[in-house]
Amino acid sequence: MPSSKKKNTTLHSEVINAREAAVGVLQEVEEKEAYINLILNRTISKLSLSNTERSLLTELSYGVISRLNTLDWILSLSLNRPLEKMTIPIRNILRMGTYQLIFLDRIPDSAAVDESVKLAYRFGHKGVAGLVNAVLRKVIEIKEDLPWPLKSESPDLFLSLRYSYPLWMVQRWIDNFGFEEAEAFCSAGNLAPPLTVRANTLRISRSELKRVLASEGVEAEDCAYAPEGLKLKLSNKLIELESFREGLFQVQGESSMLAAPLLNPQPGETVLDLCSAPGGKTVHLGILMQNQGEIAACDLYPHRLRLVQDAARRQGIQIINIEKIDGRSIPSHKDGTFQRVLIDVPCSGLGVIRRKGDLKWRRQPQDIKSLSHLQMELLQGAFRALSPGGVLLYSACTVEPEETTDVIEKFLESEPSARPAMLSPLLPEELKPEEKKEGMLFLWPHKQNLDGFFLAKIRKKPSVN
Repeated sequence: MPSSKKKNTTLHSEVINAREAAVGVLQEVEEKEAYINLILNRTISKLSLSNTERSLLTELSYGVISRLNTLDWILSLSLNRPLEKMTIPIRNILRMGTYQLIFLDRIPDSAAVDESVKLAYRFGHKGVAGLVNAVLRKVIEIKEDLPWPLKSESPDLFLSLRYSYPLWMVQRWIDNFGFEEAEAFCSAGNLAPPLTVRANTLRISRSELKRVLASEGVEAEDCAYAPEGLKLKLSNKLIELESFREGLFQVQGESSMLAAPLLNPQPGETVLDLCSAPGGKTVHLGILMQNQGEIAACDLYPHRLRLVQDAARRQGIQIINIEKIDGRSIPSHKDGTFQRVLIDVPCSGLGVIRRKGDLKWRRQPQDIKSLSHLQMELLQGAFRALSPGGVLLYSACTVEPEETTDVIEKFLESEPSARPAMLSPLLPEELKPEEKKEGMLFLWPHKQNLDGFFLAKIRKKPSVN
């Protein structure tokens, strides 16, 4: 919307209000197509916000991104002009106000409107502020009687708007899972995931770590499936904890914590971790190997390999050697040299949408097909590097068949020296029934409150002398 006076819409360090900071975060995400977690973390680090303000900033930023299509649909019912015609700050102020009115019961309607109007004055002018006031008051009038699509008539549109996902995505899940399972999956994808950490068992046990965290004012409870994992309730910044600086734990999703134990590396072995950044699984491998042996941690990008280095250094793992390697073209002298290989493939990430709400608006249907080709190439390269009799673990934070079972089944059909290896002997007892196909496992947010993950284990046949 045109303004008679140009306003400065750039976020500066003097900003201390959570709502104003959220406008800046959302603007940067939209203008630069940046990842919200990176922008939000950087914003929080440079602002002096109370715990309450920091929590509100996070809630508003992630909430608006996660519910984007639903918010825009609700606003379209109350606007006389397209939302796209407004400036980026004003449309995000409207989205934030609507998010508070529809999804945040703890914030009074009057406060949501009043604060939005103040922001409109800051980022616009009097006329814009009047518009924001009028639109949000209209939202209050209609919010109890919104014309949601009927589940019986348009099940895909119902899921798309009720749970805030692209239409193509919910259509795919309805086709793959059936409606009820798709709805449960969509619903779980909107719930805040737990903050989980894995104890560095070379330095401390899980029970001891829990006591240390309690002394630092952090409440922790055991993870349901990962034996070294804890769920934290944190009020302060993680990096401020002495236990973090001492390398007593690693932040890691619980699904991800299950990968290294399923590969089951032994002390003294030679292990390849392909696509290793940011290093959570790599360090876990080193811990399970009791810091004995050798891990080649590979990735395509040097700046990502530095994250692996940092994680290893902080947790005292000395057996990790980083290498810049494209997994599709591993040097031939490495063929058959690794007893175990972990390949955490690049994927659509549709299993971890609850952690990356902006991901669902970035992905397109064609991405899945192109990624499946990349995954097959990486798997073929990784398998060549595996020694006869060795074991490979394929890991992906997605549940799409083209990136998971299809890749593994096609590979097993094409590679005579490969055969599936059972996961069950190494799985937690509660997860053993989830191994539906030999050597393949899905994890689910709506079933186990875990990130959506796929894990598959393949063994290379021993050489015949």
